[in-house]
Amino acid sequence: MGEERIYAEAVTLIEPEKQPTNRLSQYSVVTKAIEYHSLINRFDKVKRNLTDTGMQFGGRVLLIGPTGTDFEAFTHHLCREVPLKLVRFRMERMLYEVKSGADILRVGFEFARRNSPTAMYIEKVETVAPAKSDRSEVLQDELKRTGWDREEVLVVAATTRPQDIDAELLSAFDRIYVIEGTSLEDRIRILEQALKGREDIDPTAVAELTDGWGFSSLKHLAVSLFMTERNETGQIPRDKIEELIANSGVIPLNNPRYLQSVVKSTGGTSRLEIDSLDAEYPDDFLDQLYLMAVGEDYSATQRVVEVLNDGMPLSKEDREILARYPFLLSGTAEDKLTRLLRAKKSSDRLQRIMGR
Repeated sequence: MGEERIYAEAVTLIEPEKQPTNRLSQYSVVTKAIEYHSLINRFDKVKRNLTDTGMQFGGRVLLIGPTGTDFEAFTHHLCREVPLKLVRFRMERMLYEVKSGADILRVGFEFARRNSPTAMYIEKVETVAPAKSDRSEVLQDELKRTGWDREEVLVVAATTRPQDIDAELLSAFDRIYVIEGTSLEDRIRILEQALKGREDIDPTAVAELTDGWGFSSLKHLAVSLFMTERNETGQIPRDKIEELIANSGVIPLNNPRYLQSVVKSTGGTSRLEIDSLDAEYPDDFLDQLYLMAVGEDYSATQRVVEVLNDGMPLSKEDREILARYPFLLSGTAEDKLTRLLRAKKSSDRLQRIMGR
């Protein structure tokens, strides 16, 4: 396969009118795009003043968020509303052509500049340009050469792992948006659109029961719920919806809490209902419970915490301790150890004060 063909297959261009009109989008990401669109419009009014003072608007955006975030909603909105052509790399080709990856980056940026006004979208930038690689150096150089001021090219990159990107590359972006996860409004809007026609399912109830779920997991859940048998007698009760979610086969593994629960379940320990435990035991109350357990039997409490954190089977004695202190199931491994040590220090201090 010739080099020109490799480059051609690695880069794609989508005209604004070819962007899908009916798209499920994460609202919190769209609001960031709306905010940025207003900056573009503002730039048109102050461009001369910026140029006179030697400053640049830039047009290089980095999106950071958890796994499953709908990053593409950002470029989708801008490409339709500005409007802009969308230029992006085919991820499978970037991964396959490892040796020519740096050249593909150069060709892609040149392609974007020649077809401006464009939005260049780079997904999984930590994979496309990993730290201390030639591709990272090339991407830094191309970002310096490309922008909205002269070339009318917006560069939008997305990552879930900013810690795996060179600091120099991170500093090349002049605007960074952090998406912290789906908000309640995100989930309601997504589910209202996805469950349209299923009046028997209350989107708000589903949204309230899916706190901590990522955008991609919500879409999978919406498909599962949409395919359930319709309740002809009216809206499905909230407890039944909770049961449908639990039995859907959709688990938001992007959320560490759910992932930890699954890992412990497959490791032979009982599955943790983490969300309900957290709700039952607020932080301050948990600290008091740990202090009580440590005061009664520190060594036994420590042993159970370590067994739980290691995912090992519980002995009969451990199960008896856990029956007395079920709150030890709540929280991550790090949380348990932190609370245990904090409680031990508090207990020792109280013992000294009381002269024991």
